[in-house]
Amino acid sequence: MRRIQRFPGQAMLIAIIVSGLPVWAHEPGAHVHGRAALEIAIDGAVAQVNLNSPLDNLLGFEHAPRNEKERQAIKAMASKLNEASSLFVFTPAAQCRLESADLNSPVLSADLLPPASGSGKSADKNSGASEFSPPASSAAVDAHAELDATWQFQCAKPQALQGVDVQLFRMFPGLRRLDVAIAGPKGQSSTKLSPESTRLKW
Repeated sequence: MRRIQRFPGQAMLIAIIVSGLPVWAHEPGAHVHGRAALEIAIDGAVAQVNLNSPLDNLLGFEHAPRNEKERQAIKAMASKLNEASSLFVFTPAAQCRLESADLNSPVLSADLLPPASGSGKSADKNSGASEFSPPASSAAVDAHAELDATWQFQCAKPQALQGVDVQLFRMFPGLRRLDVAIAGPKGQSSTKLSPESTRLKW
């Protein structure tokens, strides 16, 4: 995977599509351990995935790291999230490729994010590590911290894109349910995923 430039115009359009969903997959302000919200928007050749999850689902704790073991746990989490092609397996024939990732959480800082990795074309001047928002101070990280992640994929053959297999449960056993909202060429819908049911089709 390589880190390359964002597509602000497309990202804005996808955000508008998602914001128009009649039923949000996750109630604003809800913080339930074991549950998370997933939003998927398809616009032409672009697929954008947004995840909002309590940190406990991904880490087993929700505070700033207090020791080296917890720092390593955060690094491992960020590394897994950075390799989103393994987390979201789109229809192979669509040839979807991860273009960008943005991780935002109070426990994340630049030194805890993994370097860019992957294969394919060499990175260009716009390439870099995962984007992140400056973390809050340790004192500001409360007992209900969350992680917001956004991934953008570019599909070479979007007409072949029929769904995605979500592998978040396999990578993060603390996650037990995903409330999903989808906006795509066939309209808008919402559903739920679990470790026993991980595939979305549209």
